[in-house]
Amino acid sequence: MTLVPTTDTVLGPLEISEVFFEHDGPRLFVAQNRAGNLYLANCVDEDEEEYTETYLYVSVSRDRMNLVRSGYIPLREVYTQAEDRFVYKITAEYGKADPGNRLETIPADQIQDDWLPLAEARLEIATETLPSFNPEKFRADSEGEFRTRIALEIFPVDMLRTEVSLRSMSRLAGSFQDTVDSLAQEERGRPTARGLIPEEILQESELVFTGAQAASFVMVLAPKSSPTLIGHDLVNKSTGRLLELLQAADSQEELTRLLGGYGIRARSKFRSLLTMLSDDETGAGVFLADHRGQLSVAKIGLESVRNALSIIDNRSPDSEKLELSRVTLVGVNLRTGIFELFDNVAGQRYSGQMAPDAKVQISGLPTGEEHFYTASLLKTMEYSTMTTDVSSSYRLLYIRPVNVSL
Repeated sequence: MTLVPTTDTVLGPLEISEVFFEHDGPRLFVAQNRAGNLYLANCVDEDEEEYTETYLYVSVSRDRMNLVRSGYIPLREVYTQAEDRFVYKITAEYGKADPGNRLETIPADQIQDDWLPLAEARLEIATETLPSFNPEKFRADSEGEFRTRIALEIFPVDMLRTEVSLRSMSRLAGSFQDTVDSLAQEERGRPTARGLIPEEILQESELVFTGAQAASFVMVLAPKSSPTLIGHDLVNKSTGRLLELLQAADSQEELTRLLGGYGIRARSKFRSLLTMLSDDETGAGVFLADHRGQLSVAKIGLESVRNALSIIDNRSPDSEKLELSRVTLVGVNLRTGIFELFDNVAGQRYSGQMAPDAKVQISGLPTGEEHFYTASLLKTMEYSTMTTDVSSSYRLLYIRPVNVSL
């Protein structure tokens, strides 16, 4: 019989499922009984004269344990805010002729303070808090539903739980839909540079969000329209075109060749999708499963995302770099990545999104007319999806005080 974890109390025989801290044996760990109940256990006292060790066991649900493991809930609050409103004090008595455990219950609000973890103590372990994405199951489910489905996988920086910013997910999902729409128009052989995409194309290419899974983070998408006898042909083919572009991200020759066969709208939307990924500092994986159960995959790392952007920007007739020698900083929002500059030479204001490097450089820089900077902007032509208007967007690539050499 083992005393740690306890096997001889009303909790039932426990087995350790994960150890977080160990010193001459497990000191902070999760244990589970045969019924599947979880207990977080922490060693709070050792008596070398009596040969005893005292542990506090607290019952935790799986959802709460995921939040504890990933650092959302501090360790102290697991005990003081116990779901059952009490904890178990279990003393392992090694010095007896017949070693065993002694169990007592303690109300959560009566735990002595020196037995509680420090207020700031947390675990910070990346934890899947949604069901895991399984490509084979994804493929089989698509065949079973007779439905084309798309899984968009991203890799958010420092993600401890299977969660992403709603703002980031909204931008990325919108950009992904725009890219599929523009490639659907190319597939139909009627691409336009601006204005509305024909309604019949949009109806076939519109996607719906059907769920999220863990990989890092996976958005599962599917066509909104009902399938025909040949499935969701337009979504399947247009997404297949996107996979081709992503697979060519590291080849200047191949990516240039593929983009050369597309119109302005498709090139612009694909570039916007890459920009969204770059701004969020993530690569992406796209899984396409059609109604027949055929699975196609394209994966692209962050370095490849930025390499593809560089290829596009260096060769695109729709973008150019602006080197500004004397600008003042009007305002900046690091959370949203928005900047506003005033060019004192040309007398013009610029605003837009910041590249990741520029966001680091601009942090802490003072605003105001007495502070001057050099800056580099990428100007890109934007083509309206509603009208025939053309506008310019600006992206801050770098910014430095004028006295700092490049």
